[in-house]
Amino acid sequence: MKFIWGKKEFTLMIIRGANRRVIRLKLPQSTFIIIPTIVSLVLIGFLLTVYFMDLNLQETTESLQQVNTEQEQSYSKQIATQNSEMQKLQDQLLEFSDQTDQFKQKLAEIQKLEHVISIMTDNSASNSNNSITPNSENHPQVSQDVGGVEEPVTADEWIALIGNTKTDLSDLISNIEGLLTSLTASEQKLVEAEALREITPTIWPSDSRRKNSGFGIRKDPFTSKASMHTGLDIDGEIGDNVYATAGGKVIETGTHHDYGNYILIEHSKGVQTKYMHLSKILVKKGDKVSKGNLIGLVGSTGRSTGPHLHYEVILNGKRVNPEPYLLSSRKDD
Repeated sequence: MKFIWGKKEFTLMIIRGANRRVIRLKLPQSTFIIIPTIVSLVLIGFLLTVYFMDLNLQETTESLQQVNTEQEQSYSKQIATQNSEMQKLQDQLLEFSDQTDQFKQKLAEIQKLEHVISIMTDNSASNSNNSITPNSENHPQVSQDVGGVEEPVTADEWIALIGNTKTDLSDLISNIEGLLTSLTASEQKLVEAEALREITPTIWPSDSRRKNSGFGIRKDPFTSKASMHTGLDIDGEIGDNVYATAGGKVIETGTHHDYGNYILIEHSKGVQTKYMHLSKILVKKGDKVSKGNLIGLVGSTGRSTGPHLHYEVILNGKRVNPEPYLLSSRKDD
């Protein structure tokens, strides 16, 4: 290859061999300016491209690092929040488990009370078989630690605690339903028992407990002959209080030559009580009285040898011994 310079152009000769055709290329002189210029521009463009790409890469890297840092901080906050929430949930679970145990103990106490109520209402004790005893083997008790080595709770242990608590709650719901049914029945029996107690003459008709004469055959104080004493004579002073021994309705009051001033009360179920020799009657026919109400005052009217109360219990029209009915002194005893 050979260059031949002219004034405004140069010839590029390419000689491929001695016997081969010579190739001539005529190029203007400006080619030596244009080509280097183009090469320089391309090189500068390339360098600028590399520079801006590197700058953009740095900016992108910094942006990604900043985003990554922000994400890491956000994740760290989320993890910290989740750990805090998890700790709260664990604390609540422990508290809930402890409250479940306490509730089971309270329920056991209520069931014991229900058993007592069943006995009081003549309910067979065998019908109350739902008592609960906290199962310490299946359900760990939560208490205040006083020492020992602290070990982290494993996932299996948490799962076991949750399962035991769920089982305990299911048992509690079942036992509560049974207890409510039993208590409802016991409540009805208590209402019936209270109603029966209210109309049963079980209290003493006066504050005195001194018996002058009991129910049965005795020597008549006036004739000294054997006679049937149809009630209970209770010693007292004139003006002592006389109480209704059961709730009921006053069906008769008046004065009789043998009874003196008297009161007859009908209670129900064929039971009546009669109070005689009173110095004063404080109720009238048709009045409703409650157990323990003041109805009269002790006296010595009628066929009487001294101040006392003659008290009778009449069952289905027949006078019976009052003493087996006398259990307490007043309604509020």
